[in-house]
Amino acid sequence: MNVSKCSYCQKVPDDILMLTCNHDLCLDCAAKSFSIQQTKKHKKVYQFENNIKFFVCDICQGNTELDSNSIYELEKINLASALHDRSNRKPALVQKANISSEKQVKSRSQTRQDNKENQKEKTIKFAIQNPEAKSSVHQSQRQMSKQQSENSFIQHSREQCLDHPEEEVSYFCFDCNSKCICPECIIHGIHKNHEVKTIKKSYPLVRKQLENQVEQNNQCITQIENYRQDLEKKQVQQSAIQEHMRLQIAQEFQVIFLSYKQQTKRIIRKNWQSSFDNRLIRKLCQQID
Repeated sequence: MNVSKCSYCQKVPDDILMLTCNHDLCLDCAAKSFSIQQTKKHKKVYQFENNIKFFVCDICQGNTELDSNSIYELEKINLASALHDRSNRKPALVQKANISSEKQVKSRSQTRQDNKENQKEKTIKFAIQNPEAKSSVHQSQRQMSKQQSENSFIQHSREQCLDHPEEEVSYFCFDCNSKCICPECIIHGIHKNHEVKTIKKSYPLVRKQLENQVEQNNQCITQIENYRQDLEKKQVQQSAIQEHMRLQIAQEFQVIFLSYKQQTKRIIRKNWQSSFDNRLIRKLCQQID
């Protein structure tokens, strides 16, 4: 059984990148070569020919066609390696530090803190003495607040992926607008070929979308409030019209009622007078007889 070895380090890796030029590379060596070639201006990690991407072999300069997922995987490995090297360098620097350096660091940090406080006091005094500078101070404070909230969001968003517990979420999908995702969700999951960006790049875009949505909601609320005020005004006007009509109807009814009473009295008097005349005539007739 033939075992494929890396053409660079001669190790037998778990995963290997097989090139069309018969050179096989482990993913670590391929990622390093990818990064080195990318930083050189006179070389290109992948060339474009008819919209096809090719990886350039450093041994024979042969071209191997790659898809976007393979290139993304190499970038992911190179980024993870760089972060690992950086984290390994920090403990070594800490061990070399002595007590005197710690005191120097403390004194420097204290001096820096004092300078910040003094600068802050000067800024406040300047803003008080110069009212025109207040707006710029408030604007800088808002920008600092936005930056702090962004850093806090990115720091607290480092959690494990629900679909791939071994991976940290570090990307956001703009096609789905759902939860944050990990690289595996992009390479092998349902978010393949979706529009994705890192959380750091996505945060200001999502924040802008939310601000626009909040602004639209505020505009809708303002419109609804204006409609409510107009409706209340119409209700008040309608109530005034109804009250005016009620008073007018009551007055007209009172006039009609008074006219009715007068007509009734007139008819009663007329009937009474005619009946009295009839009785008087009967008495006279009886006397004549």
